[in-house]
Amino acid sequence: MKIKIIGNGAWGNALHNVLRENCSSVSIWNRSERITDADIFVLALPAQTIRSVLALIAPQKRHITIVNASKGIEEISHKLPFQIATELFKGGGLDYFCLAGPSFANEVIEKMPTIVNLGYVQSKNKEIVKNLFQTDYFRVRLVKGVMALEMASAFKNIYAISCGFADGLGFGINTRVKLIILAIEEFYRLYRKLHSEVDIALIPGTIGDLILTCNSTESRNFRFGKMLTKNSAKESLRKIGNTVEGYYSVSSIPYFVNKYNVELPLAQLAQEIIMGEDNSKSRRRFLAFIKQV
Repeated sequence: MKIKIIGNGAWGNALHNVLRENCSSVSIWNRSERITDADIFVLALPAQTIRSVLALIAPQKRHITIVNASKGIEEISHKLPFQIATELFKGGGLDYFCLAGPSFANEVIEKMPTIVNLGYVQSKNKEIVKNLFQTDYFRVRLVKGVMALEMASAFKNIYAISCGFADGLGFGINTRVKLIILAIEEFYRLYRKLHSEVDIALIPGTIGDLILTCNSTESRNFRFGKMLTKNSAKESLRKIGNTVEGYYSVSSIPYFVNKYNVELPLAQLAQEIIMGEDNSKSRRRFLAFIKQV
């Protein structure tokens, strides 16, 4: 069984280390190779590039297994990764999984104990795929469904920007936890509108990942939010130098609010902070919000 990881960043390399413990035929794709030469494709790349990469594979693969480890929403279509994959592989030969959970890449590489979710749609191979990823330090909790996981993976980056902004303004843990609680409430409001249930088995990939991303300067989204208290979004992105998924996902907030008629005030506040050009106005808006809610 050949596994191809698409994405050569920290997360792609971390997953390469994990998979190599259970499979000798795993490699990270480089552009000089045939991209279709694999049985399983692991996506560990920016969400905005998923469509273009899968478009290279779709004409040549009638049956495909995809494990998505990317986190974000496509700006132009407001689609999650599994919706993009379903659109491109229409013949019914798609076996799709979503890997999500609180898992900073450098700690996975150092083999620190970690727990994640592996969501699936309909698959006879779910145990096989799970066992490819599971090790004594990287534990995998198998769950049915990918919608809640991918939505949480995208939104937690947006909420982490808000927590970073609060940190940049000098607020402490009490305020950060308040923001995390508001974020969890928004999660559940959105899930109900999507007719999606979140049970205890999904905690790693939903609430767990949210807590991790909102509580560490290792999170690019958290650092980006902190920088926004003193810099423009453009300057903050330049200083970070890597993809900040929340920056792109936030443009989809009005789409979800309008389509599902759901209240997402904290996510909308993050959008205002990112899109606003006046730091002092953003600070005043943020201060008013956290005192009123």
